[in-house]
Amino acid sequence: MRGLFSRLSAIFVVCALFFFFPSDGYSQTMEELFQRRDWKGMDTLRTSGAVLSPVDQSLAANALWFQNRWNESLVLLQKSAPSWPSEVKPYGDFMLVLALERLDRKDEAKRLSLALLPQAPEDLGYYVAFALFRLTDEKDHDARRKYLQRMYSLSETNAQRTTALTNLLKLPGDKTAYALNLTNISPRNSDALKVLESLPKPWNPDVNMAVGYAAYLRGQYDKAIPLFRAIPMDSGHGRKSRYYRAFSLYNQKKYTAALDAWASLAKAGTTYAESSIRRISILAGRAEKESALRVLREVAASREGAVQARAYYSLSTHLSGKEKLDAEDKVIKLAPDSLFTTQILWRRGWSKWNSGDVRGAVAEWEKSLVPEMNRSWRPRVLYWVAKGYGRLNQTAKRDGVVKMLLKDHALSIYSFMSGGETLTIQPGDPPELASAQPSALEKWGFVSHARRVLLAKGDPRSIYRAALLAEWMGDQQAAYSAAGRVSEQIRKGPVFYRKALSFLFPRPFFNEVTKTAERFKVEDNIVWSIMRQESAFNPNATSWVGAGGLMQLMPGTARSEAKALEMKKYSVYNPEQNIILGTAHIARLLRSFGDVEVALAAYNAGGGNAKRWLDGRKNVPLDEWIESVRFEETNDYVQKVMANLHIYRTLYAPSRLKAADASAPGDVPDEDEEPGSAGPDPEENDEAPLPADDGGK
Repeated sequence: MRGLFSRLSAIFVVCALFFFFPSDGYSQTMEELFQRRDWKGMDTLRTSGAVLSPVDQSLAANALWFQNRWNESLVLLQKSAPSWPSEVKPYGDFMLVLALERLDRKDEAKRLSLALLPQAPEDLGYYVAFALFRLTDEKDHDARRKYLQRMYSLSETNAQRTTALTNLLKLPGDKTAYALNLTNISPRNSDALKVLESLPKPWNPDVNMAVGYAAYLRGQYDKAIPLFRAIPMDSGHGRKSRYYRAFSLYNQKKYTAALDAWASLAKAGTTYAESSIRRISILAGRAEKESALRVLREVAASREGAVQARAYYSLSTHLSGKEKLDAEDKVIKLAPDSLFTTQILWRRGWSKWNSGDVRGAVAEWEKSLVPEMNRSWRPRVLYWVAKGYGRLNQTAKRDGVVKMLLKDHALSIYSFMSGGETLTIQPGDPPELASAQPSALEKWGFVSHARRVLLAKGDPRSIYRAALLAEWMGDQQAAYSAAGRVSEQIRKGPVFYRKALSFLFPRPFFNEVTKTAERFKVEDNIVWSIMRQESAFNPNATSWVGAGGLMQLMPGTARSEAKALEMKKYSVYNPEQNIILGTAHIARLLRSFGDVEVALAAYNAGGGNAKRWLDGRKNVPLDEWIESVRFEETNDYVQKVMANLHIYRTLYAPSRLKAADASAPGDVPDEDEEPGSAGPDPEENDEAPLPADDGGK
């Protein structure tokens, strides 16, 4: 009788499960519910009386964790712990530490952390050390410092280093080294700068450089210049300090002194030599022309290799006739596969194109199509070669070049302008990135740890799976960052996969962007397209000239827009405020110029420059107008943001297509405008700005 009752009970449980989880596609398994983040369904299954396996218990524990239900999660973690595989155990133990900490059972959490730290995998060690720091008595400064130093030594990202250093600054004792390391990551960090500025003078070169560079970024040139000058040239910061001292003098319009400082860097050494040559060339276009050109000639005659090629290239942009051709020919001879040569051949071709010599233009452009050619230039040159063949009625050659362009550069603006407007997008994941099996950490529900382990492996499949897990967790920035490491595979056509492409072109800060776009009557996709190019969606991004935040606003631009909007207090590093100021600015430019391309050029280089580029060219085809933009950086910027915009419009329906001028603030005069962005420090970033037309900002 008892056996019959047990069987009837089991039947009742099964029937109840079918009632709660019908068979029409609603999963009955804890695993499938977890994958769908169906926390309510997991609660129902967990409390239904069904027998849960250790894996089910662990999945349920992690689901409860995501809901901040620490106590219930701890109970299930402890039940499943004896069954954790060896590769899961340290991560599960760490979750136990966190649960105990959140439940204020700190002594238990600390004992478990101390046992875990020596055996924790490298990617986990930072977090265990951080937990020990939090769990250690605040009065035990030595122990807390020890754990923070361990955190710093195990840090893998600047965000982790910043956390460790920021907490180290709060402890008593000598903080100089921590403050200096923090300013290397975040040059304008106020806590670090307070520590450095409180040190007794005279300061050493490291402190002078940190405080001086922060002053430079803030536009406090009177403060920056003497700090830079105090740094000996033979110190580790000697060349950098001289470069930014020259830049500070230049911004004060003390052009002769700036030229002298840049000239010394250009004539000897390597670090900042090419950047100084570029700045001298820009200076030649604004002041001290004869002196600047004399310096360029001296550098070209005395240097060798890349520095010499850079000098001849910069010199060529100020010459004419035979002198210009001679300087260009020397660049081609010295650096035949360089970007300088590509640009020279491009301009020669463009000159012939404008004079009606289409055949000559195509010939010049084809010379630059070498295997080593800069990837951002190749689609541009292919587009115009194809257009040239079209004008010459050489249809077969045109079609061949277009086919190459569409195949190898399908997401370029030039591909879109060549007839590749409709992308072939399908569901699923790129076959070469699709991962067959989830890891043990995923199976047991430890998704955040699984993502970190996958990133540490570093192979394309692991990285892409980490992006998928980041998306599952709702972390768009992490998904974008991971996908960026396999962008070459994702961007490879002719077929694209929607999810993978959306990782590279996400819509973070969705509510803020859509609300602000509606307020200023701007298409939301334009805002994301700018944001992607400007900061890669990093709210704390700072360019080497001081542009800040998501939409990389220069201080003057931010002030002008804030004044027009009556925003008395704002921070360009506050995402919502940055989006408001940046969107207001692009809305203003769209009203002024009409075309998105011209507005983007103005956003990057200033409205005054955009107006000058428009003079006499209002009836020129848009593709030709883009190429006539004088600043190479701005030209490249417009190309990339327009490509972003096309892809965003393909992936997502825009909220609004046209800017309107109703009830919007009036235009700000040109003199109040500043370039919207200026790229990274040319000596301190892997992707230094392309050599410009030397008339740039």
